[in-house]
Amino acid sequence: MSTQNNSIPKSIPLKWLFIILAVFGIAISLGVYFANPINKAVNHITTHTDDDGHDHDAASTQYYTCGMHPWIILPKEGDCPICFMKLTPLDPAKFTGEIAIDPIIVQNMGVRTAPVTTGPLVQSINTVGTVDYNETLVRDINIKIAGWIEKLHIDYLGAKVKRGQTLFDLYAPELYAAQEEYLIAYRANASKDNPLLESARTRLSYYDITDEQIAQLQKDAKPSKTLAIKSPYEGVVIAKHANEGMKVDTGMQVYRIADLSKIWVIVTLYEYQLPYIKMHNKAAMSLPYIPGHTFEGSVVYIYPYLDKKTREVQVRLEFDNPDGLLKPGMFANVTLQNRLPNERTLAPREAIIDTGQRKVAFVSLGNGRFEPRDIVTGIQTENDRIEIRQGLTPGEEVVTSGQFLLDSEAKIRAAIARMMPAAPTTQPATSQPAPSMDHLSDEHRAHQNSCWHTCEYRTCSREITSNTCPWNRSILPMQPANSQTPKPFWMPAHWTCVN
Repeated sequence: MSTQNNSIPKSIPLKWLFIILAVFGIAISLGVYFANPINKAVNHITTHTDDDGHDHDAASTQYYTCGMHPWIILPKEGDCPICFMKLTPLDPAKFTGEIAIDPIIVQNMGVRTAPVTTGPLVQSINTVGTVDYNETLVRDINIKIAGWIEKLHIDYLGAKVKRGQTLFDLYAPELYAAQEEYLIAYRANASKDNPLLESARTRLSYYDITDEQIAQLQKDAKPSKTLAIKSPYEGVVIAKHANEGMKVDTGMQVYRIADLSKIWVIVTLYEYQLPYIKMHNKAAMSLPYIPGHTFEGSVVYIYPYLDKKTREVQVRLEFDNPDGLLKPGMFANVTLQNRLPNERTLAPREAIIDTGQRKVAFVSLGNGRFEPRDIVTGIQTENDRIEIRQGLTPGEEVVTSGQFLLDSEAKIRAAIARMMPAAPTTQPATSQPAPSMDHLSDEHRAHQNSCWHTCEYRTCSREITSNTCPWNRSILPMQPANSQTPKPFWMPAHWTCVN
């Protein structure tokens, strides 16, 4: 006969079930056992007020704490309600936010201070620029009549050209005919009232023939095969499209001349730097291959667009170049300065501790005492100083070295201060009837006119008049307690269950 093995779920052994129940019972017993002493201690702290309804000053009252349970802070000496160890006194200065360190230890820590001052706010931006031509001083020389270049006088790039200097000699049939027409009109009537003579003179001037050349034509009394084309501008030849014997047509560019007496420098800035740059801001430029020489210029234009890939914007600077030391294509180191109006409060940059969410500076109060301050900073200026908009005043001494050790001590003291009970807050009266207080002690019943609250972050919490949770000593959102809520059988009468 074949047998079938039916899988029957195994039940929990009775031994383990008894162990679990025993552990659960012990936990409940411990909660009941420690509830009364802890509640009495916390109740004494939260209700220990002056006759005017305010808490005693923590700095003037001696408090005691437990070395094993630092969140236990009581206003009188005794034993810890949890471990029954003897409580040790707390330094009252730890509740003031100040840090007191022996001056000898301060010296050994290497703590240094610097004064908070006032002064102008100068924003300096260091960048790199490229020397370029001044586009407003670049000129083209074009041919206005077709012909041939008989002789070239400016025959290479980079040649310096003066105003009125001969560029090349041009032969053009139309230009030769215009000379003959002028001479015929001049011989007929040389007076200025001759309309033919004035028409011929105007025609020659439109071909860029100067008055001196026309006077020489009158003196020679015969036309010349070629006429010299002179430069109307001064500068340096940066483009040349002419050679001897070359045929040129009307409108052809023969030369391009750039005046280098004033040059541009194009610098690149990031978009977050634009608020500090304005028109006519001063700029200082230096070149590594011209040591010891600083050029002074200014901002003449900020381009209205930026590079989409690099998020950079170009700014144009203008510099005088009387000696020709600056040549287009050079790289230069540029410093842009913007001096903001009004005096500002300034502090050393190294005195600021930036946590990402807030900024802190430690103020020296003398005799080894220091106070942490939350501050609001502004623009960083030259000499590694930063604008202080809130938190510090001129004349105060701030710590510039060793402040991280002070910050560690301040955090420890702040944690202790947060464990202190807060002052009771009186809530406005509501239309709901006041909860029953028959189950409370005489000390609690004295606060009949207060609004009762309970901590919404604990499943079961004592009804108190303070907005401080008695379990973790932190200020938590409180909600009105319902005195009609049934209480578990194991809890004291002055506790209530939120749920």
